[in-house]
Amino acid sequence: MILDLLRHGEPQGGRLYRGNQDDALTDKGWQQMLDSTQNKTWDFIATSPLIRCADFAKHLSTTQNTPYHIFNELEELGFGDWQGRSASEIGQAIVDQFKADPIANRPPNAEYLHDFQARVLSIFEPIIKNEQQHKSTLIVAHAGVIRVIKSYLSQSPIENMFTIGVISGSCERFEI
Repeated sequence: MILDLLRHGEPQGGRLYRGNQDDALTDKGWQQMLDSTQNKTWDFIATSPLIRCADFAKHLSTTQNTPYHIFNELEELGFGDWQGRSASEIGQAIVDQFKADPIANRPPNAEYLHDFQARVLSIFEPIIKNEQQHKSTLIVAHAGVIRVIKSYLSQSPIENMFTIGVISGSCERFEI
């Protein structure tokens, strides 16, 4: 099965820990996604419910005549008190501590990392096990969701997920 992971492009409001805050894409963000999916097709598209992902997934579904489905489990990590704030507002040292050890340095009131991982994998596994019906699948999601999936595929500990780079609007292919 071919699996592509597409991170949403640049959202309105700039670089923030937005989590499940529902911000739309900028024109640049929309173009980033168009560029990275150009000349690619899929049998099925799975998407986060947040508009920065779902609107583009619907567009692809319509233009490519490909079925798509919104999965709430693909929503981004809830960042609690950091939601809607930039790294400079939070404090770069605090953000660096979180990235180095996200279990011990969880943002106040944020979703637990293991709960987030379990949520994402609870839908990811059924999506990829449906390979008899879909030979190629696109998942349109967020950096955190993609990091969970890439950690799972590489059998890397979830605690290391923030060492995985995921560029805005990037589309990465895997054969599974």
